[in-house]
Amino acid sequence: MEITIQNLSKSQVELKIEVPFQEFERFIDKAISTLGQNIQVEGFRKGNAPKEAVKERVGEQSIMQAAAEACVQENYIKAIKEKNLEPLGQPAIDVLKLAPGNPFEFKATIAVLSEVILPDYKKIASQLKIKEVKVTAEEIEKLKQEKQRAEKERLRTEIVEKIAKESQLEIPNILVESEKKRMLDTIKMQVPQMLGVSFEEYLKKLKKTEKELLDSFSPEAEKRVKNSLVLREIQKKENMAVPEKELEAEMAKIEQMSPGLDKNHLKEYAENVIKNEKTFQLLENLVQK
Repeated sequence: MEITIQNLSKSQVELKIEVPFQEFERFIDKAISTLGQNIQVEGFRKGNAPKEAVKERVGEQSIMQAAAEACVQENYIKAIKEKNLEPLGQPAIDVLKLAPGNPFEFKATIAVLSEVILPDYKKIASQLKIKEVKVTAEEIEKLKQEKQRAEKERLRTEIVEKIAKESQLEIPNILVESEKKRMLDTIKMQVPQMLGVSFEEYLKKLKKTEKELLDSFSPEAEKRVKNSLVLREIQKKENMAVPEKELEAEMAKIEQMSPGLDKNHLKEYAENVIKNEKTFQLLENLVQK
């Protein structure tokens, strides 16, 4: 198998894969065997028809198509592993050459996580200052804690946005579109609960279509994705790990608040929560007091 890789715009990669005919013959034989399982030929038991009889009955085109699909599935996986790629979503597959006696060629276009080139994030964090929280004599402790929480969130946002601003990376469009959809789904859920009107009525008041509202999320969604990728890269650079006991405790906490979550998704989500918290704590410790 020969692999040619080309970087495209928008964090996309194009893989051209050529499979020698000698190797592709294996998929042809497998396709004949699979397609022949339900064929009855006089003088032979069902599923044991000769290859030539199967070819005549189902047609060479159907056999080649089935062989191509199986070959793509197997060799696409091999190719992304060989090139150490992290694909986002499903690939777009285009068959380039499919002819008897010739190598099989296909093209896979995929979105991938781009390289994140970080600035000196420790220096950036160390140049920021925590604003002193002031409360009046009339304010109670609860209000003070709320202001401290708000300042903590403000500081965290400022830190990651300043680091993201000086980072170099391409933002995968597939992640931006996914974040936009997540934002839209959140609004659809919250509008009836918080405003007491249907989502359709909400759109009428905004004088926007659903697509226009979705498109308006693009800048914020892009910023969120960029910030998330920057945090992810810092975690890799700092070799952050989550102890199993800490992970289990966080999973139990989340599951108590949102029971019924998929276990694999729950584990991944809990790990991200812990790693993000550890990352912010690391950066906050560098901020000027």
